[in-house]
Amino acid sequence: MQKQSRIKNYLIILVCLLFSAANVFAVEGQTPAEDTGAVKKAQRPGAVRKENNPEESAKGMPPKLPSKLPPAVTPAQIKAFFSRPKENNYIILNFDNADLKDVINTVASITNENFILSPGLEARITIHSTKKIPVSEVMNVFESVLEANGMALVKSGEFLKIVSGTTAKQKPLDVRKGNQAESIPAVDRPVTQIVPVEYVPATEVSTVLTPMLSQFGSIIPNPRNNLLIINDISSNIIRLLKVLKELDVNAFKNTRMSFFKPKYSDVLSLSNELTEVLNALNLSREGIALVPIERINSLVIFSASPTLLKTVQGWVRKLDEEVMTGQNIFVYAVQNVKAESIAGILNSLYDSSGGTRPKARKTKTAKRTKTSRRTVRTTRPQQTSAAGRVEIIAFEPTNSIVILASPGIYREIVSIIKKLDTYPKSVLIEVVIAEVTLSDSDKLGIQWSVLHNLNIANKNYTGLAERDFGDNSFPLSADAPSLGSGLAGGLSYILYRPEKLTALFQAIASKSRVNILSSPRLLVRDQEEASIEVGGDVPTATSSTSSTTTDSLTQNIEYKTVGIKLKIKPTINDEKTVVLDIEQEVSDVIDKGRTVGGLDYPEFTTRKAKTSIVVPDKQGIVIGGIIEESREKSSQGIPLLSSIPLLGRLFSYDSEDVVKKELIIMITPYVIVNKTEGNALTTEFLGKLKEIKSFLDKREALANESSPGEK
Repeated sequence: MQKQSRIKNYLIILVCLLFSAANVFAVEGQTPAEDTGAVKKAQRPGAVRKENNPEESAKGMPPKLPSKLPPAVTPAQIKAFFSRPKENNYIILNFDNADLKDVINTVASITNENFILSPGLEARITIHSTKKIPVSEVMNVFESVLEANGMALVKSGEFLKIVSGTTAKQKPLDVRKGNQAESIPAVDRPVTQIVPVEYVPATEVSTVLTPMLSQFGSIIPNPRNNLLIINDISSNIIRLLKVLKELDVNAFKNTRMSFFKPKYSDVLSLSNELTEVLNALNLSREGIALVPIERINSLVIFSASPTLLKTVQGWVRKLDEEVMTGQNIFVYAVQNVKAESIAGILNSLYDSSGGTRPKARKTKTAKRTKTSRRTVRTTRPQQTSAAGRVEIIAFEPTNSIVILASPGIYREIVSIIKKLDTYPKSVLIEVVIAEVTLSDSDKLGIQWSVLHNLNIANKNYTGLAERDFGDNSFPLSADAPSLGSGLAGGLSYILYRPEKLTALFQAIASKSRVNILSSPRLLVRDQEEASIEVGGDVPTATSSTSSTTTDSLTQNIEYKTVGIKLKIKPTINDEKTVVLDIEQEVSDVIDKGRTVGGLDYPEFTTRKAKTSIVVPDKQGIVIGGIIEESREKSSQGIPLLSSIPLLGRLFSYDSEDVVKKELIIMITPYVIVNKTEGNALTTEFLGKLKEIKSFLDKREALANESSPGEK
């Protein structure tokens, strides 16, 4: 018995030892729990240390050490340990006002994804997490952070591109199809979802879902196939599909829906009044459902009977009528044009109480107050104005229109004002006025038509261009339009792109034959006249009176302006073609005038051009043909010898040359129809100023380097 008892005790001890050894470490299939998401290193090569129990570590208990090291693991087991699924990894994300680029680098190192950040996107990111999150959820958290900052992820090949929310819907997105919310991942990545609608018209249901879109979402209904094309983040599409599921059910199979937006009533009052009418007609139990949506002031009507639905629609239109409450005073602030001009048109359309059509009146003595786009209403008693009376007055200090009319007439007037009060068209006109000295071969002026024979590629020049410009090439187009004719004063003109006209002037200037008189830039409104004058006043005697008693001479002097005068009046059509009424005058004083009665009077030369031309937007035009002929006298001789009195004429000679000069006008219009085009031209002009400043600074720096001793 004692021997059997000892054997039994030995067996129990052996079983306990085997059981404890089996619990030390299970190599096959075991993955230690992670503390911070990074794999902890083994204590020594060939062995993997067991992770501490999280509960014991939290209580501060010391870890249990095995009494015996486990057997060495094989290389295959180590590879399996480090390539275990990411779902078992946990991390803690904490960012405090971190830069977006730093967050992207961290997420990229965790998820092994490649990111591209669009230029100009910046943000400060703050993330605080108190609990561990799986590594597989890091991308979802990152997309939610981007969505909160107005950005989104768009897949582009092997990369994920980070773009702004408004740009995301313009990029190629992942396209999915279906109406089951359960099959869509709840992430904040923009996608395109094609949703088939079975029972409700896609056009009507899109109106209900549109207010639920995110800031950069959109819904496009396809009535032909009864589909909805939704562009939004994936998590919000899930919400939209859940709402759609409640609307698109079998109950709507035989039910028709009508969407009505009242003009003169609020939706709650309209719904209550319509309910009373239906109750009085015993139609409330005939399958009519009224759903007022107060937020968008709309009424949704459901009915299974098309005839009944049409009857209810008729009552809705009757109840939503304008309530005439007499004359009101409204103030409308005009934004883009003069209120006086609009008021004159309106007074021509609407008769006053006396049956006449009065002109717009200015109220300059009224106290100036701040006005805005909204209207200001002041109810006037009915007896003070006749029915249908309309009074329209322009208030110049605030550029506003004061209107006395009924609400219905006022709405009609406002619709007219909005069509007239549009952004005014304007045009930026670049003008170059130059004087070209003609050579002997240019007896009739510059032959612009010869320029059509230029072959720039092969440098083959013919006619006058070859004689005058030599090897100077400039890229004139081969398809240049034909020369204009029939302008006043024998003018001729030619149309080219601005950059080619500039090259033309450079080619002529290379022969030192061009004198730029003026180069103004004018910004002119449509149908308005702009003028520029460059010059001075020259005194000239208009009359003289001699006294017989005192033997004195009295002259009356007046000043005459000489120089350059330019007047331009543009007319812009909808196709950005500009009709320019141009009036140009260039005047000058001859050095030696005429001598009358022993007195010298200055002699003036004037060259004028007045014409009307049609120029497309950004198309340059050159006007020429104004030629002036003058005589220039010169004296040449041998130095010193030509200065000897009496004998000097033997060593000198005088010559008189005939000089012809042609006046050239180059005009290029740039049409501006909205603020965007105006800002673009302003930016371009500022860029040119910066280039000029940079050029002047460089030239000054080079001058300082060449003469370091000078100050």
